[in-house]
Amino acid sequence: MSETVAETEYYSLHHMLSDAAWDFENVRRETARQADEWIGGPETGLLLDESGVQKKGDHSAGVARQYNGRLGKVENSQVGVYAALARGSQAAIIDFELFLP
Repeated sequence: MSETVAETEYYSLHHMLSDAAWDFENVRRETARQADEWIGGPETGLLLDESGVQKKGDHSAGVARQYNGRLGKVENSQVGVYAALARGSQAAIIDFELFLP
C-alpha cells in the first residue's frame, strides 16, 4: 500500500493498521455506504459467497473438518463468507465474516 498511495510511508500505514485505535464496524459500514453510492443502483447485484482455505493443524480460529468448495471435499479448513455489490465489471466487497463451526 505504501508504494501505491501517494505521499505515505510504510511506518504510518503500519501504525494505522496495527497500533491506532479505530472502530472496525464503522469502517465496514462506511465502506458499504461508499460502495453503494459508487456502484449501487437498479442493476446492481448483491453477491454472497464462501471461500475456504486448507489448513494444517488446529491453531487458527475457525479451523475444522468442513466442506471446502475450493477443494471440492471435506478437509481441515478455514472458511470465510463474503458479501459484495457488483454491477457490470465493477465489484466491491462490503462485508465478510470468518465462519466459526
